[in-house]
Amino acid sequence: MTQHLPVTRPDVFISVNPLYSAPDSALNKFQMMILSSLITISVVSMAQSAALLLWGKLRLLQTSRLAAAASTSALRSVHRRWMTTTAEKTKDEERFRWKDMPFQAISIAVGIGTLLYQNQKSEELELRRNNLAYVNNQLSKLYGPLYGNRLANQKSYKEGLLGRENLVKYLQEAERKWRDPETRDEGVQLLTRWRKFLFYVMHPLDLKAEEIIRDNAHLFEYGVEEAELFVKFVVHVNHEKLIVANWHEKGEVIGNKEEFEEGDFSRERNGGKSDGKTFQMFVQLVRHVKETYEKLVERKRSLVREIEERGGY
Repeated sequence: MTQHLPVTRPDVFISVNPLYSAPDSALNKFQMMILSSLITISVVSMAQSAALLLWGKLRLLQTSRLAAAASTSALRSVHRRWMTTTAEKTKDEERFRWKDMPFQAISIAVGIGTLLYQNQKSEELELRRNNLAYVNNQLSKLYGPLYGNRLANQKSYKEGLLGRENLVKYLQEAERKWRDPETRDEGVQLLTRWRKFLFYVMHPLDLKAEEIIRDNAHLFEYGVEEAELFVKFVVHVNHEKLIVANWHEKGEVIGNKEEFEEGDFSRERNGGKSDGKTFQMFVQLVRHVKETYEKLVERKRSLVREIEERGGY
């Protein structure tokens, strides 16, 4: 027999029959399981959404920090350069921080500086060696031989005059004796002696001097001014060649000419022109060669000393 209990709400009927209570309990449990599953799914979905949102925020924050760091490095670099420029203008601060340079850069800079210094010293030493070589050529090929040549010529000239002041007076004395019948032979001997002396002693020296000048004109110390003096000497030597050639033609070199005439005692027929310019040319030539030779000797000593001081001789 089934009993029904009255409730406050007449539309709700609860049966107390045991045959109907079991299915209602299973249904309630099933509904609760479904509800619990739906709640779990909702919570998980919400958690995933929140996690994705949080991850996006973190990525944005990280990117912003990296950008800020990069811009900060650039700003620091600009600031450092500005500070360096400012430091150069500041007297109280160091102009350059060597500790900021890499060791390799300092080593390379020192090496390059040392190389440049050594190269400069080598060039200076090489320049002095070249100058010394040029001076040696001037002395050994031009001024040295020419100086010795002119000294020998000058000494021979004085010996050839036998104590006379110059060639003109020597020839005048020879002509005077030649005019005197008592001393005619002595006058002829004086003239012949001079011509032999010129032909065998002085003329070869003049020819050698001409050769030295001609072959070493590139070593002139004073250029055109000096060349003009040497040209005058060469002209004199050429005139001297004509005189000697004339002696050969007439057989007057060894004094075998039977008769002499007044013109034979002139300076023009025995040694070239007798004007004042020619005489001054001889004096200037000897003085110039002597002074230039002494100057070059002193220059050579100076160059040798400078080279030895630099340890390169």
